[in-house]
Amino acid sequence: MTAPHPRRVTPPHPAFATLRRVSWRWVFSWGLLLWALSIGALLISEDDILVPSVVLIGSFLVPVSAIFWFAGRDHDSVLSVRRLMAAFFIAGVVGLLAAAVLETWLLPSRHWPNLWVGLIEEAFKGIGVLWLARGLKQWSVRDGVLLGTTVGLGFGAFEAAGYTFSWGMTASGFSFSDMISEEVLRAAIAPFCHGVWTGLLGAAIFASRGRVTLGVVVVYVAVSLLHAVWDAGSTVAIVATVLASGTAEQREDLRNGIMPLPSSLDPQWFYGLVQWTVMILAASVGVLWLRRRWVRELVRA
Repeated sequence: MTAPHPRRVTPPHPAFATLRRVSWRWVFSWGLLLWALSIGALLISEDDILVPSVVLIGSFLVPVSAIFWFAGRDHDSVLSVRRLMAAFFIAGVVGLLAAAVLETWLLPSRHWPNLWVGLIEEAFKGIGVLWLARGLKQWSVRDGVLLGTTVGLGFGAFEAAGYTFSWGMTASGFSFSDMISEEVLRAAIAPFCHGVWTGLLGAAIFASRGRVTLGVVVVYVAVSLLHAVWDAGSTVAIVATVLASGTAEQREDLRNGIMPLPSSLDPQWFYGLVQWTVMILAASVGVLWLRRRWVRELVRA
């Protein structure tokens, strides 16, 4: 009886081994120092040309550190550093630009805008994963998680930079405190949203070897729903606060489909509690699902 031929396994990419040796703590520490120095220099000099440094370093700090954290897990990848850089910068930016243009055209005339945002953004990020997976000879689910997470974190980093900058531009002029508070908030939530959703979609795409199967579509719809629930946290909180303690005028606006501004709600703590509860629940489902996917593939290996 002829012995079966051993399964050919593509060796890990040599550059990835170098990437694994760089600790995420080292990346985070130096990035945090550079961000603090940028903030200090801006406060001392009051020079507007330093604003982009503060925005970009602060927006990239956690996403880039998270990528190094993933790369340092017990995993030998066939993904090259060049491919991962393209995932973060090219796929992340192109996905953000395409989604922003489509949302501007589509959303004003649609009901359930949060759901449409989730469907649109996850579709473009998924397309980025498919494009960057071209030419791979080995399809590891953990590589799918890593590639998808990198695309998602790149998307989220550039999105956070935009939100941070726009938050600092108030009606009365530039607000340093508003900009930094928004940047800190975005940094805190960065590991729990875009990277998780696209990491799950990347796992499904690699499990199907780059084919758009029913399983991929199901995961795409599921992560889009998680995305929509996350984004709907503010809307749910507004509705809950108005129903619990809103004024007659606010309730009338709500019946007419007009959402009161969060700043007009009372009590503010109740609005924040409901919003963060919704977001934490959505994040927990995504993180636990992604962890289960990663651990299951680790056991199989």
